[in-house]
Amino acid sequence: MSIVDKVKVKAGSLKPRVTECIIYVRPVPLIADEKPDAGEDFYFKVCFDPTDRHLAQIETPERLKLMEGPFARGAMVILAIHKPTDTAIGKMWLITRSPEQGDGSRGLLPIHLAKDESFLFDLWVHKDFRRHHVGITMAFEMGAAYDRFFPDIRWVYGYAHKDNEASRNLMELFYGMWPVQEIKEVEVGDFWVSVVPGSDTPKFGPFSKKGRHSGDSFDMPGRVRSGDGYRDYHHPDGFARFPHEFEVSDGWMWPGADWFDNEHVLDADGGKGLPDTAVRELD
Repeated sequence: MSIVDKVKVKAGSLKPRVTECIIYVRPVPLIADEKPDAGEDFYFKVCFDPTDRHLAQIETPERLKLMEGPFARGAMVILAIHKPTDTAIGKMWLITRSPEQGDGSRGLLPIHLAKDESFLFDLWVHKDFRRHHVGITMAFEMGAAYDRFFPDIRWVYGYAHKDNEASRNLMELFYGMWPVQEIKEVEVGDFWVSVVPGSDTPKFGPFSKKGRHSGDSFDMPGRVRSGDGYRDYHHPDGFARFPHEFEVSDGWMWPGADWFDNEHVLDADGGKGLPDTAVRELD
């Protein structure tokens, strides 16, 4: 390929791409009396480690490097592993804190999360395994992971492109999520992503300028989040809970130098580390 052709390809990749998206929400863990069996050939891993070998099978080194900051702030990935080939064949990326300024370059949309909310922003299952229960069971593993590591999380958002019928069916029919907002997403290059200004409908959802947070005074389309009727949408005995059957990958970003040493520990982005950016304590 000539230099001119390479420049054309690079310029083409930097052309903004606009996609219409639907935002979904539902309480977690998922409501069910029993968890569907994904089969004996699969197991699941809750990954807090951007250097995990299975995660590296399905993500580029560049993306994993970019995501070190969110990992340090509570991001995690649910991985589905195919036992016979020891291969990652499914992923579900989740964040538990609102993205910070500059996270658009990592591929994170600027959602406004309350303290009891999270965001599912990347759901994928290999095409050869989409007829298995892998994608469905990952949703239950997500609930078990929140129950284990983030017990205060009670709501999860997700989104799907309007023209992606498979993702929409998974969100609506299997995960039982309901639509609460529409946005237009703009992408540039391989990672940078944001929301087209003014494209959010309605204007008081989680992707609006002020966001929508918990509380009885905030009106939100869909089912009620609190007050009268709130418990009607949960398991009769509270949240449905299942055994923690997943593997945990968390060999990264453990405490380094003392906080008051002259050689201060750095956070994942190379800045001065703080307890909430450089140290994660998982029970």
